[in-house]
Amino acid sequence: MRSVSRIQQGFTLVEIAIVLLIVTILLGYTVAMFPRQQELKQYRAVDQEMDHIIDAIVGFAQVNGRLPCPAIPNSAGAEDGGGAVNCTNYGGFVPINTLGITGRTNQDSLLLDPWGNPYRYYVTNSDFNGDGVSDFVRNGEMRVVGIVDSDFDTYTDLDGRYIICDDNGVDISDNCNGADEVFGNYQVGPPDRYAGAPFVLLSTGKNGREVPVNDELENRGGSRSTTDLGMAAGPSGDNYFLKDVGANQTTFVRRPTGFADDFDDVVRWVSPHILYSRMIEADQLP
Repeated sequence: MRSVSRIQQGFTLVEIAIVLLIVTILLGYTVAMFPRQQELKQYRAVDQEMDHIIDAIVGFAQVNGRLPCPAIPNSAGAEDGGGAVNCTNYGGFVPINTLGITGRTNQDSLLLDPWGNPYRYYVTNSDFNGDGVSDFVRNGEMRVVGIVDSDFDTYTDLDGRYIICDDNGVDISDNCNGADEVFGNYQVGPPDRYAGAPFVLLSTGKNGREVPVNDELENRGGSRSTTDLGMAAGPSGDNYFLKDVGANQTTFVRRPTGFADDFDDVVRWVSPHILYSRMIEADQLP
């Protein structure tokens, strides 16, 4: 009887090595891409959160006929000023309790972005009449000033002051003109009226706790800290950096965000035409 030998087959060492190499490459690629995917997720979250904040601010204006003032570290999430008085500071933080919105906050009741840095909120300090009554934050003043151009200077009387640029260089000079302008008109310079955005939202991005350079320095406002601006510390005792609107720091830089090493700020604003149309719909503007 003839016996038949069976040949036992299996993987050779070379084949096993090739498989391990492929697995290692795929694993390394997945690990390398994880931070980027996480960052993209955070940028998507910023966009959604800023949309929510802007909707709340515009909704507040439709109900109250004015924009809310910013919160400060010791105002417990409420606007500081506004209504019967001017804002104490025109640069500060999102007044979440005044707006009735929720989100992750720090000990000072400041709304945080996905990187754990407080969202900055700036509202214009425009005063077209020169009567010491801020146009956008005082009860009834937006209606009094109106959106008709009484001076025939090609701008409406109810002007925002914030200029948005694509690039501003390496300092806080507030120089922005020509092709660099994204929104607003810098032809009428400070301290006179601009034709710009009535309010701006800013996320300082993942490197918000680091010393900014170049265009990020423009958005932070140089060395202007809350104590420099006369803001009392909140429960945390932390000190924050803000632009000094009273010193005409009114230019913001918006650049494509993503994975640039030197810039990751997110800047959002609302065109005054959108704001005014919404307020006209709510019968807050004639």
